[in-house]
Formats: sequence, structure tokens, C-alpha cells
Amino acid sequence: MIPEKRTYDFVIVGSGSAGGVLASRLTEDADCTVLLIEAGTARRSLTVDVPGLLFMNFERAKYNWRFDTTKQKELGGREVYQPRGKGLGGSSSINAMVYMRGHAEDFDGWERLGAKGWNYASVLPYFKKSEAFKNNGDPTYRGGNGPVKTQRSRAWAPVQDAFMQAGKERGYPETDDVNGFQQEGFSMFDMNIGDGVRNGTAKAFIRPAMKRPNLEVATDTYCAKVVMEGSTAKGVALSTKGKSWTATAKREVILCAGAAKTPQILMLSGIGPADHLAEHDIPVVVDLKGVGENLQDHAEIHLKYAATKPVAYNKFLRPDRAIRVALQWLFTRDGVAATNGFECGAFFRSSENVPYPDQLIHYYPVHLNGWMPAFGKHGFTLGLNYMRCNSVGTVKLKSPDPKDTPRIDPNYMSDPDDMDRMVSFLDLGRDLAAASAFDDFRGAELEPGPEVQTRVQKEMWIRDNLASAYHLSCTCKMGTDEMAVTGPDGKVHGTEGLRVVDASIMPMVTNGNLNAPTMMMAERISDMIRGRPLLPPEKVPVAKPIKGAASQY
Repeated sequence: MIPEKRTYDFVIVGSGSAGGVLASRLTEDADCTVLLIEAGTARRSLTVDVPGLLFMNFERAKYNWRFDTTKQKELGGREVYQPRGKGLGGSSSINAMVYMRGHAEDFDGWERLGAKGWNYASVLPYFKKSEAFKNNGDPTYRGGNGPVKTQRSRAWAPVQDAFMQAGKERGYPETDDVNGFQQEGFSMFDMNIGDGVRNGTAKAFIRPAMKRPNLEVATDTYCAKVVMEGSTAKGVALSTKGKSWTATAKREVILCAGAAKTPQILMLSGIGPADHLAEHDIPVVVDLKGVGENLQDHAEIHLKYAATKPVAYNKFLRPDRAIRVALQWLFTRDGVAATNGFECGAFFRSSENVPYPDQLIHYYPVHLNGWMPAFGKHGFTLGLNYMRCNSVGTVKLKSPDPKDTPRIDPNYMSDPDDMDRMVSFLDLGRDLAAASAFDDFRGAELEPGPEVQTRVQKEMWIRDNLASAYHLSCTCKMGTDEMAVTGPDGKVHGTEGLRVVDASIMPMVTNGNLNAPTMMMAERISDMIRGRPLLPPEKVPVAKPIKGAASQY
């Protein structure tokens, strides 16, 4: 429905991990009016609310843009799937609910790259502000009173205990909190799940804020472009169920549409590389070379094994067991349906020369066909995630049609060093799976398979199977160099009244999943917008690299 009111203090485009936070925080000021725009639906669904059903949304168009990359030259011309959330809460409504902040060095690195004030000491208070950690974590690092409920996961399957034991067997360290003092090592992970229900921004921020009279939410509404008068943003051109209309912003337009859609909207508005805009006959408002550049992602491969016994989550797919699992969740909000399947994993450094972890294993206690659990089969999967790819890519326009999908080109494996790291990581994963902790139920290696042994064979398999970890970022980076798009406050260079707040403004992708750091950025910038004093920095100890713990592969 098109709102009767068309003028607001702020118009926010995108209701995901950043937009939902901003809509909630800005409307805490009763005299501030906000319109929140979302292209997807506001309707709730069990596939969103029930953590154990998360896999169903990876392909479901109702809640998912279902993007693909361009054909990737180094992957044999394959397109790589890129799910992006479409619906209230954006990608926080379809993601894996892994609550992972990143390493302290990520944020100190941001500041070195020109994002002044975004060092770890300065961002830590904003991580804590959002969070209500259930497990009585160290208050030096963890928050207890925020709107986002988080909790430590627990093992539900014997193969998870085996994974943790394999880490000990191979001499790797453990950590009791990857979001605290020490990231490096094997651990149970945290989830933004509360009382057995997904705690994305729709539940934690938007729906409570919708009770306020100064917030309006327009769903099923596409943003065509930012309406500019000279270099000043005046509002946004919108379309709701085929009807065009304009929302006016008295103070600011804030783009929170994500690392693929935000640069697309900027370029459709005449803000971006002048030569690229000219290709699509779009008049140049501000020539910003960096819009859509510097695209970063985490590359992932899956090492899969059969299990000789029903020791993984696949056993819960048997109809009688599935009914019991469903009833347990329905009446108690507990059980295996109340978890995400990403309960444990490990952070590694690929060599002793790497100053902090650049490799991550998400351990899946399930036999997967693609991303769907396989019925009648048993197994486990090591998701090998390389977090420091040298290969960077671009987001560009396919056409000047706002409903056309953007051209997403991550340029995977274009840097030879990335392939070296992925091959060594495959070796590390195989070595872990060979640990005696798995002996009681390890079956055949399914992927890549025992026939893949030589360097050439490994490279070929990686090129045929490498996937995205769905962590697109950095396409409108903060900074002051000629390729920076925004300043450290998210304001778009060369414009007035226009700001970007989402994963696109990261100067460098963080070490882990992106939901938590994106919420943190929105929390911090909301204080800037409101003119509130920033929370004081908290200088806390952080673990040094653990000698002898780095991968030898």
C-alpha cells in the first residue's frame, strides 16, 4: 500500500541488517519521521521464523532475489549463485543466523584504509549495544541488554563432538568465544536465535518499532532511483505494485540495499563512474569512480563425507522423527528445529606469517545435496571458507531498468595466490577428517573424492565446485582516496542529504559472517545521524597469534 503521507525526515531504502536498525533507532526520537522501503513482503513465514528450516529459503523466490554472478572466467565460465534477502529484515531473514563479529584487526584495518574512527576499540561498544547474549559472556566483550538475542550453540550430533576432538588431536587450539578475547581455534559458535526463533532485524528492530506513529513501512515497493536536485538528494522514485510515486526526504535519503543493490541504485541515480553511466545513457550527477568497485566476498568449497551410522542431522528427516522435531519446536521452541546446523567450526591462519585468521571452517553435521539435507543418507560436511581473497570484483549495471538485476562479478580466483590457499585448505580439511575421532563412523569421501589427488586435479575440482559464502561487501567503501564512495559517516562524497549504510561501505570484508558487523555499523551511524555523542572507545585485550597453531598445508 502506498502511504498517504509522502514527506518524511528520512527515507531508508532496504530493511535488512542495517536498514532495520536505522529505522528503529531514528524513530526513538518522537519528532523524527521515517519511511522504510522494502521490495519484498512483510508477511511472516515458518521458513523464516523456525531456524531449522533455513535451507528452504536459499532458493525460495518469495524471500530471495536469487541473483547469479556473471560467468566466472577462472571457474570455467560458471555462474555462481548469490541469494539475497527480499522481505522484511532483508538477508537477516534468510541467512544462517551465525552471529560472528569479525576479528579486532578487521576494524583496525578499516581505520588504516581511511575509515577514521572505525577501529576495534570504537566499534566494540556498538556490538555490545545491539546484543543480548544468553550465556553470561564476559561483559568486557559481550552485551546483555540489546534487542538482538544471541546464544551459544550446542552439539546435537556425535559428528560435532568428533570435529571438536579432531581439532585437539591435530594440535589446534580451542577458544571459548570467537566474539571475545580469542578468535583463533575450534569452538562452538554463536547464533542470533532467541527462544527458539530467528532474531533477525525484522523481529529484533522493525516489528517493535512499527508500533510507533513516526515509522511507516512500505513493502512490495521497488526503488527506481534517488531523486536528485543538483548534487542534493531530495527523495526516492518508487513503484508499488506497478504504481509510481515519489517519497520526499526533508533531511536524508539513506541507502541500505546491500552490496549489490546499493551501487545499482546509486548508478541509476547518476552517481558512479561517468564512463559506465554513459554506456547506459544515464546523465552524470556525481562522477564517483569507486561505486560498484572493490567487490569482496568469501570463497567456499565443501568437503563431504558419508557416515556409516545415523549420527548426523539427516536422521531427523525420517517422517516419524520429523514430526517429533516439529512438535517439540511448536510446544517448547526447543530441539533441533530451534538451531541452525552451523553450531561449531574453527578459525585458522594459513601460515605463521599471517597475523590473524584468514581461514574458517563452518562444520555442517549433515549430508548435503547442494544446500539441502539429503533424505535417507548420512554424512558430514566441512565448509572451507577462505576469508582473505586477493581477487576483487565489481557490480555494474546490466541496463538502466531498475528492475533488471545488477551485473555481479566477484572475479573469483583471478589472483593465483587464492588458488594456492584453497588447495592448501582442502589438504587441511582432509587431514582433519582423517583424525581418529571420526573413525567410528567416517565413510567414503564423497567430494572431491579419493581420486582427486594431484595438484592439477585439486585445482580442477575447485574451479568446478567453488561457491560463494554469500558475503558480498565493499562496493561503496568508506575512505578518502579516489576510489572511496563515502566518508566514515556514510555520507556519499560529492552529495548532500545522501548516505549509505550497509555492507557495501566496508573498506575490507570482515573475518566471518556479515550480519553482526552490519548491524554494528548501523548502530554507530545512527548515533551520528541523531547528533548523539558516540559511545566511548573500549580498549580491551585481544589474543595474539598462537605460535605453532597455523596451518602447515
